[in-house]
Amino acid sequence: MNAQAPAPKIRRLPATLALFAFGLTGIAALYFALPPVTDLPRWAYVVNPVLMLAVFVAAGTLIAPACGFRSRVAERASGHAVSLLPPRAARFAVMGIAAGIVVGLADHATRALWQDPHGLTPALTDNWRLASLTVGIFYGGVVEEITVRWGVMSLAVLLVWKAFGRNAPRPSANHVWTGIAIAAILFALGHLPALASSGVEFTQALVFRTLFWNASLGLLFGALFARHDLEAAILAHAGFHVGLMPAAMIAAAL
Repeated sequence: MNAQAPAPKIRRLPATLALFAFGLTGIAALYFALPPVTDLPRWAYVVNPVLMLAVFVAAGTLIAPACGFRSRVAERASGHAVSLLPPRAARFAVMGIAAGIVVGLADHATRALWQDPHGLTPALTDNWRLASLTVGIFYGGVVEEITVRWGVMSLAVLLVWKAFGRNAPRPSANHVWTGIAIAAILFALGHLPALASSGVEFTQALVFRTLFWNASLGLLFGALFARHDLEAAILAHAGFHVGLMPAAMIAAAL
């Protein structure tokens, strides 16, 4: 599946530090945009995300290159003269924006099937705010892609490759797609705890809706990561959250 030219070798420590520093932009967005909660200091929100970021940055830097995956940030930090933006960067952002509009409007149109009678679970187009856009772009687009794609997906591909690839020098397309699917499912499942913490009653329809949209997006971002690089996935993921803005405007006008 990975049809790009062989990636330059990266230096692990500079690459890890650069990706971690990049991810801290999303942690900062999360820190400043989160609403205050009584008796819970704001910094307590970001402890687990910081730890997860550190672990999966390090794991991805060890594993991703062996699977044929690349990050331009890691390569640039390793001394290679590469652009931080992938070729056709605007195309990846537009793909994400289009996905945001389509998914946002579809989620709005099907709300009667999954939303509770009191509307406690908002549709993706509800209550759009600048703060949610900021968190979506920097935490969702950057931190989640570094942890889920660079870290989790690379690990999943490695495990599938070593378990079923015998002595193959590189993971096959089937190995990569299996890793993409595993990471997408884990990405979707990772959204359930936040949903549970909101106090809504779980129903089959609500759980299916949450898993379906996030897993579908995870497949898109994973395919871009495998086919191109981490930055392509980041641009698409960030673009998705941008696309929810026009989707919200269209939904409000309907």
